[in-house]
Formats: sequence, structure tokens, C-alpha cells
Amino acid sequence: MTELTYAITLGEQTSGEDDRTGKHVLELRKLLAKHCKGPYCEEISEFALVLRIGGDMQEFDFEGGERIRRNRKDKYITVDLGFPSRKWKGVDDREIRKYLSEIVETGLLCCLHRLKKDKVKVHQASLMRDFTKAKQDFLRTT
Repeated sequence: MTELTYAITLGEQTSGEDDRTGKHVLELRKLLAKHCKGPYCEEISEFALVLRIGGDMQEFDFEGGERIRRNRKDKYITVDLGFPSRKWKGVDDREIRKYLSEIVETGLLCCLHRLKKDKVKVHQASLMRDFTKAKQDFLRTT
């Protein structure tokens, strides 16, 4: 019998020349894995958040969440999160981390809204409490 895993995963798509956000994404990914263990829902085992990080080769010129999709068979929900280059170019690391934590929170809220619309029972308070711990640790370090 395989062990079920529950996760908030944070993937990314970049245009290639971005060398400012990767280390922050990696650190937040580790903190999410540490603090957000779940289960938060019987019908969802993964909240898959995909960062679309803009740059010179391809700009993702949107903010917030788009394309929320739920896969019932594989038990995940995903959302694309916009991170336009204007939000990371020419700003300090603290601002990048602040924006990154805000859009990840927005992504989780988008997923929760969709699940509520689908009448899926989710332990929202537990999920957001665990995310808040990860966010606090992330913003504490610069």
C-alpha cells in the first residue's frame, strides 16, 4: 500500500534570463513542504501553484490567479500565478519575497474559492494557518 502525500507544490515557468527570483522560489517551496503537510481535503491531495515569471523572452503580464483547473481523477487543483518582470526587476530581495508570498496566498485563496463553489469540504482554517507559518518564516529571512 502506498502512503498518501498531501502537498502545496510551487512550480515555475520563467523566460530564462531571470536570476533574481529562483532562490526565493526554492526557499518558499521548502517552507511550504515543511509547514503544509495536510490533509486539508479528502478530494484534493495537491494544491499545484504555477508561477509564470515574466522576462525579456516571454512576459507574463498578469497578476493574481488565472486558469484554475481541478482534476478529480488525480485529486489536484492548479492555478497559474502571474509574476510580471516589473515586480522583480529593479527591486530589492525583500520586495520580491513580499510579492511572492502574496501571490502564493492569492493562489491558495483562488483554489479554495473554486473548491467551495464545487461544494468540496476543505479544512480551510488549517490550510491557511499552516501557510501563514510558512509565510512568516519566509518573510523573516532576507
